[in-house]
Amino acid sequence: MQLTQDQRSLLDAIAHPWLDHGEWPLWANVQHYFDMRGQDADAIFHSLPRVGTQTPFGAGYGFTLPMRAPIDGKDQVRLTVAASLVVPQVRMVAGEPFVQALRHMIDLYTSRPMHFNEVPTIILRSGELQTALPNLRPWFVQVLPDMLSNEPGINTGGSQTGDGAWEREVTRSVLQFRTVQSVEDYVQKTCEIVLAAAAQYAPAVPVVEEPVTAGPERAPYVNLALLKDLEETAAKTTWKLHKLLDLCRELNDNYVAGNPYACAALIRAVLDHVPPVFGQKGYASVASQHPFTMQKTDKDHAKKLLDFKSVADDVMHRPIGPSVPVIGMGDLPEPVRLNALLQEMLTILRASATSPASP
Repeated sequence: MQLTQDQRSLLDAIAHPWLDHGEWPLWANVQHYFDMRGQDADAIFHSLPRVGTQTPFGAGYGFTLPMRAPIDGKDQVRLTVAASLVVPQVRMVAGEPFVQALRHMIDLYTSRPMHFNEVPTIILRSGELQTALPNLRPWFVQVLPDMLSNEPGINTGGSQTGDGAWEREVTRSVLQFRTVQSVEDYVQKTCEIVLAAAAQYAPAVPVVEEPVTAGPERAPYVNLALLKDLEETAAKTTWKLHKLLDLCRELNDNYVAGNPYACAALIRAVLDHVPPVFGQKGYASVASQHPFTMQKTDKDHAKKLLDFKSVADDVMHRPIGPSVPVIGMGDLPEPVRLNALLQEMLTILRASATSPASP
C-alpha cells in the first residue's frame, strides 16, 4: 500500500519529539500542527494502513499504535517499529538497534540453563544490555522497555530498578523472531503473527491483509525532519548551507521520481561538498578519520558511502560505447547511510553555531 505525503508527514510529526526528547507527543499538539496547515490530522491518522483488526491489541499492527476515534487530545500517540520502514531517522536510532536488542534477547533465551524440575526466569537488564552491545545509545536503552511493551508479538514484563535502570523478563515469545536479521524481517514476521491472532480472536470479522510496507511510492531520500533541522541551523552558523540544502531537495525530488542517474550524481555531490565541516579536505578522510558519535555504526555508514563513489564515478564518467550500462535505484546506497552522515554533520554545525571559532 502506498503512503501519501500527508501520511508520511504525520509519522514525521509524531517521531520528531520522541527522537528529540524521548517523549511521545500529545495528540492535541499533533492536531495543532496540521490545523495550521489546514489539514485534518484525525482523518490522516485513521487512513494509515494496518494489518489484522483494531482489537484486541495483539491482532492488529501498523505504523502507529491503534487509537479509537475520536482521539483524546491529552492522549499520547506512538509509533511502532514498523515506522522505521518509512521514517529513516527512526530506523537509524531505534529500528536497527531494536533488531540488535531482539537478537540479544533471543541469544539469552536459547542459552538458558537446562533444568528438569524448574523453569528458570531469564532477565534482560539495562546495564547488561549496554555492556553486551556497547554501540547502543543510552537514549535507545532508556526507551527500549516502552518499545517492547507496544510490539504485539513480544510478551515481556518488567520494572524500573532505580536510577533509570530497568529489567525485563525474556519469554519464549522471542523465539518467533529467530530468523529476523533486519527491520524488514521483523515487520514481516510481526504482521504474520498478528494476522494469525486476528483469525483466532475474530474469525468472523474481515481481516485486512494488506502488508504494512512503504509500497511502490518512495519516501524522500533525505529525511524531511532532518532537512528541516539543517534549514533551521543554517541561520545560526557561519557555514553556508545553501548549496547543501539545494542538493538535498533535488536528491529527494529525483529519488521519489525514480531517477537513479540523477540520484547517484547528487549523492556524490553531497559527499564531495561536506568534508570541510568535518575538518577534512576530502570524503575519504571523513570516512577514515572522523570520530563519529556512534563510532561503529556511523563509521560503517560512512565507509559504505565511500564505496559508493565508484558507482557514482561510473554514472558521471563512463563514456558512451557499444554496450548498455545499467544503473538502477537498487544501486544507490540505503538512505539511512546518508542520513546518518548528515545527522553527524548537524551535530557539528550546532556546536559551531555557538563557537567563536566558526569559519
